Amino acid sequence: MPAYNFKSMQVVPPAKDFIDIVLSKTQRQTPTVVHNGWAIQRIRQFYMRKVKFTAQNWNEKLTQILDDFPKVEDIHPFYSDLLNVLYDKDHYKLALGQLNTARNLIDKLSQDYVRLLKYGDSLYRCKELKRAALGRMCTLMKGQDASLKYLEQVRQHMSRLPGIDPNARSLLLCGYPNVGKSSMMNILTRADVEVQPYAFTTKSLYVGHMDYRYMRWQVLDTPGILDRPLEERNTIEMQSITALAHLRCAVLYLVDISEQCGYSLAQQAALFHSIKPLFANKPLLVLVNKTDVRPLEALSPEETALLQGMGDEARRISSGGAAAVDGGDAEGSALLTMSTLTEEGVMAAKQAACDRLLNFRVELKVAGKRIADVLNRMHVALPKHRCGRGTVRDCCRGLLCSLLALLLAAKIDSTVG
Repeated sequence: MPAYNFKSMQVVPPAKDFIDIVLSKTQRQTPTVVHNGWAIQRIRQFYMRKVKFTAQNWNEKLTQILDDFPKVEDIHPFYSDLLNVLYDKDHYKLALGQLNTARNLIDKLSQDYVRLLKYGDSLYRCKELKRAALGRMCTLMKGQDASLKYLEQVRQHMSRLPGIDPNARSLLLCGYPNVGKSSMMNILTRADVEVQPYAFTTKSLYVGHMDYRYMRWQVLDTPGILDRPLEERNTIEMQSITALAHLRCAVLYLVDISEQCGYSLAQQAALFHSIKPLFANKPLLVLVNKTDVRPLEALSPEETALLQGMGDEARRISSGGAAAVDGGDAEGSALLTMSTLTEEGVMAAKQAACDRLLNFRVELKVAGKRIADVLNRMHVALPKHRCGRGTVRDCCRGLLCSLLALLLAAKIDSTVG
C-alpha cells in the first residue's frame, strides 16, 4: 500500500494556461523556420517533429497529474473514505478518468496526423495538417477545463490535510461539540488548536504529537458529533466517523459533566451508545471533563448511573486490550475524571490511555499468526550452578573477581617487562 505525500503534488493549471504552457514549449524547443529549397521529405519531417513533440508534452503533463493524485483503491481505507467524504469519490474518479481518456485521445490524434503527414505533397498541405493536429489537441483539452479546475481544488484542500499516519500510536479525542477536546489537545501536544465557547469551532481533523515512554505518539482532535442518523450527518461530523472507523487508536470519549456545552448527560450518554460499534477492538476511556465546575458528588443518582453505565460499557468493549496495567485492576480505569481548565487529571488520563494502547498492540501481535515463526527462532539460555554451593550470583561474582585478578596480573607483568 503506497504512502502518499499530499503536500508534494504539483499545481494543476486550468485549460487555457495548460494550452499556453504546452504550445510555448513546442515553439521554444523545436525548429521554427522552413528554408527555401528544402525537399518535401525534409518538410514532412519538420512538421511531424512538431506534432510528435506536442503530443509528448501533453502526455508527460497529464501523466504527472494522474500519478500525483492517489488512486482510491491503492491508499489506506482511512484516506479513501476521507476522500469520499470531502470530495465525493465518484466525482474524483470521473475527473481522473476523463484526463486519462484525453491523454489516450491525444496520442491517437498524434499517430493519425503523423501518418497523414507522411503523404503530404506540398509545404502548404503539411503546414495545414500540423495546424489541424495541434488545434484538435487544444480543443480536446479545452473540454477538460472543468475536470482540471476540480482537481486543482482537491489538490489545494488535500495539501492542507494533516499528516496522519494510520498505523502510528494514536490517541483520538471524540464527543459532543464544545466538551473540551481541543483544550485537551493543546495541553497534551504543542498544537495550537482554536478554542472558542461555541459549538463546531473545530471543523476538520487536527493532529498533534507528544512523547511517552521515549516513543512518538500522535493525538487527533476530531470535530464534534451529534446524535442523529448517519445519513443526516454533515461533512464535518463524517470526518470524525471516518477516523473512528479506520484508525487503530485509543479512543478518549469526553463527557461534559457541567452540561455547559449545551447537551445534557443523557444526550451525551445516548451518543456514546449510538456510536458504540465504532469503538470495537479499540482501547476506550470515558473522560468526565469540567469537574472543577461541577464535581461528581453534585450529580443526581440517575446521572451517576448514566456515567457508571458508560464506564462499564467502555470496560466491556476494550476488555481485550485493557489488561491490567502495572499489576493494577482495570475495573475502575475506564471512567476517569479531569478538568482541562485546571489540568487536573489530564496527565493521568494520558498515561492510562497510552498504557492501554501499548498493551493492546502487544496482545494483538501475540495473537497474530507471525508470532509462532518468531518463537521458533528464539532460545532463552538460563545460567546453571557451576559450583557445589552458593547461588548463581555468588558463582558469577567469583568468576568476575578471578578474571579481574588475571587481567591485573597481566598488566603488571607487561609493565615490569
